[in-house]
Amino acid sequence: MTEVFKFAYPREIFDRAPAQHRLGYLLLGQLWNDSILLTRQLITARTKPPEGRSDADTHGQIASEFLNLRFLGARLNEGAELLKELGTFLPSWKQDLPEEVVAAVKTIRRYFDKKQAPLRLLRHKLGFHQDVELAKQSLDGIPDNELVDYRGRFFATTLFMSAEVLHLRALALLLEIDSSRDALNVVAEDVTTLLSEFHCVCQGYHDWFMATHVLPEFGLDHGEMLSLANAPRIEDVVTPFFSNFETMKERVDARTDGRAEG
Repeated sequence: MTEVFKFAYPREIFDRAPAQHRLGYLLLGQLWNDSILLTRQLITARTKPPEGRSDADTHGQIASEFLNLRFLGARLNEGAELLKELGTFLPSWKQDLPEEVVAAVKTIRRYFDKKQAPLRLLRHKLGFHQDVELAKQSLDGIPDNELVDYRGRFFATTLFMSAEVLHLRALALLLEIDSSRDALNVVAEDVTTLLSEFHCVCQGYHDWFMATHVLPEFGLDHGEMLSLANAPRIEDVVTPFFSNFETMKERVDARTDGRAEG
């Protein structure tokens, strides 16, 4: 049975730790939460429903998957920037944290120190930014048969797949790889490898913080094990792009009409 351990601890005990230790604990927690949430969204974007998937839903899946992959790669780049502050959070981190954590930090730094590291390029050109010059260079590489758009009645059901085709072409050009598929594979492989290293760092710091500042005064016996027996299997979670927004629109319209009458 899958379980998760819930552990709530008093603010008073947390605040006894030095401010820089607490800051590192919370910021590394943010980094891991963002990374795992984007990873989960990436996984569910790939999941096909039992009845199969239409061409339109496949396009929605590609757009969702690529968005999460771009943001995840860019977020890990920001995480590498955060690790530059590790010495501020914990000056003795090389001595206090486990050897595998120190090794993981070095691996992450070696990767992002390279100017041509794929995830570093991704962050500055396609992750959080729209690089107009890169887009211009990518225009001529768009295949003739891949310009498809879906214009829905609602904002949320409109998808300009033509824009995603440009994105994919730009990624290949950015990484100097012939095909978009191969470029995606490079990014996905780097993300997978680095996620493991970031997990080691985040988990290692959190374990150290708890063992040093919390558990000596407030033990794990205060926690509780929660069953996830009723949680859906991750392979059963499907998030199609195209959804029916009629009922939601009716509720929004009703609230709007109510405010107007008031």
